Amino acid sequence: MKDRFQGFSPFMQLIVLILIGAVSFIILSMLVALITSSLYPSMPLDDIMIQQKNFPVQFMMMYYFPFQVGFLLIPGILFALWSDSKLKLRKVNIKGISWSVLLFVSIFLLLPFFSEINIWFTESIGVFKELEQQKIVSDAQMSELLGSTSDLSFWIGVLIIGVITGVSEEFAFRRLLFGHMLSYTKQLWVSLIGSAFIFAILHFNYLQFLPLFTFGLALGMIYYFSVNIWTGVILHGLNNIINLWWLSTESFPTWMENIDPKTTIPSTLLLMGLLYYQFFRKRTTT
Repeated sequence: MKDRFQGFSPFMQLIVLILIGAVSFIILSMLVALITSSLYPSMPLDDIMIQQKNFPVQFMMMYYFPFQVGFLLIPGILFALWSDSKLKLRKVNIKGISWSVLLFVSIFLLLPFFSEINIWFTESIGVFKELEQQKIVSDAQMSELLGSTSDLSFWIGVLIIGVITGVSEEFAFRRLLFGHMLSYTKQLWVSLIGSAFIFAILHFNYLQFLPLFTFGLALGMIYYFSVNIWTGVILHGLNNIINLWWLSTESFPTWMENIDPKTTIPSTLLLMGLLYYQFFRKRTTT
């Protein structure tokens, strides 16, 4: 199968993987729905609102799990097995991993800054109010779905939305999409920007488009320079879990809601230093 896959054009390779993802998603959805309806016959399969309110664990298993595993993770793993990507995973790169962790910290602390830019842009084109209302409704639904940190639904959410999503999105957007683009374009920045743009678009949260794009860009660089998919998986999952905790406990720190010079200025300097070290220092020393 690997030889046959490599015989396809780059475009056909993506089409094949998307089709496999779609079929896997449908099969998993049917299996999970069948199992859930058998175990919980009182749960109405035709009323999503009741599912979310009264059966949060089952809801996450039915709607989040099949998509993350079927549509994202399985194609990502198959690409890793079948492709002849130029970005091969090598032995642990301590310098690359250390640089990646620092990059993640700097971007994470700068997310409020990027959010403010995104807000300003959406206000300037007249769509801020609509997008803000959508986000309020979405956050309220997710908060209700998770419940409190003592509820089983919260820890299932941590597993599916935190851990599994971190794994599946890294394999889909970094290992597959970024790796595929880099293999055939040979252009690092084209691949980074392209994969980050699609990553942000497909989250359908346009009030947070710029933070998501920046996050995707950073995760692409983390994968490339650490030469290890698991560095990004761990950092991505950690980001998801932290945000789920803040959302469930309504404990977002003040520096995440407003630009704070005490975090923005040091984080900007750290980011500039990291980018200089990775992209410019080597040029000046060669």
